[in-house]
Amino acid sequence: MKHRLTALFLAAALFCTLLAGCAPTPDVPGPGGGSSSSSGSTNNGGNSESEGNNNTNSPKLQPSVAMTYNIHPSFEENSYRVSYVFTVANPNKVYSTKVRFSMTLKDAAGITNTDYTFSPSVAPGDTVRFSYVKTYKGWRPTNVSTSRISIDFTRPENLVRSTELTAAKPAKPSDSVGAYDNFSGTVSNNSNYPVKVKVSLILKKSGQIVSSDMYGNLSTPLLQVPAHGSASYAIMHYKDTPYDMIMRSSQPLGTENSPPP
Repeated sequence: MKHRLTALFLAAALFCTLLAGCAPTPDVPGPGGGSSSSSGSTNNGGNSESEGNNNTNSPKLQPSVAMTYNIHPSFEENSYRVSYVFTVANPNKVYSTKVRFSMTLKDAAGITNTDYTFSPSVAPGDTVRFSYVKTYKGWRPTNVSTSRISIDFTRPENLVRSTELTAAKPAKPSDSVGAYDNFSGTVSNNSNYPVKVKVSLILKKSGQIVSSDMYGNLSTPLLQVPAHGSASYAIMHYKDTPYDMIMRSSQPLGTENSPPP
């Protein structure tokens, strides 16, 4: 009897085992996570730049440039001075511009000489007029042509506009030193930034520019003008050219990093 019961229990266990083997297999994820879904790109734009805010798409417009010059004898024997006056107008709304010029001079025999100069950085929408003077010893140029070598476009920071500078018109000099006349005046800075300034002196005769000079060249330092303040300048100019009109122009050349508190 015992043997029969044991056999029945073994048969029942075997039957249950067979039923379990035929049951459906559980859904087990494979190596790639077959039940996962892809949401596409995970870039949420957190590192992207806003081109609209930086105006990176603003066009770089060419500045308009005008140049006049005058060739006249210098007070030194067999020497001639070339006085240039440049005007640079920047039409850009975002960029300041700095223009480099090449001047080709030619004498009566066709011999040429080349000189170079550059403008200060001109703020967006601003116009700057500046002078440049060169003396040639033993050589007399008769004609000058100019061209733009390059134009730098930069985003200005704390750039003072020429319209924020007021240069008092210098009076006809009452004192002189040797072969020089002394032209003096003041420059007022109406901006919130201290600025370095170059002052150009322009002399005219019958409406034509006959000579020019500057404060802020190789022999004189740039004029330091404090924010909402003023500074004095004096330009020693050769007594070599008659004139009937005195003009001046001030060009901002650089500022400090931050406005005063």
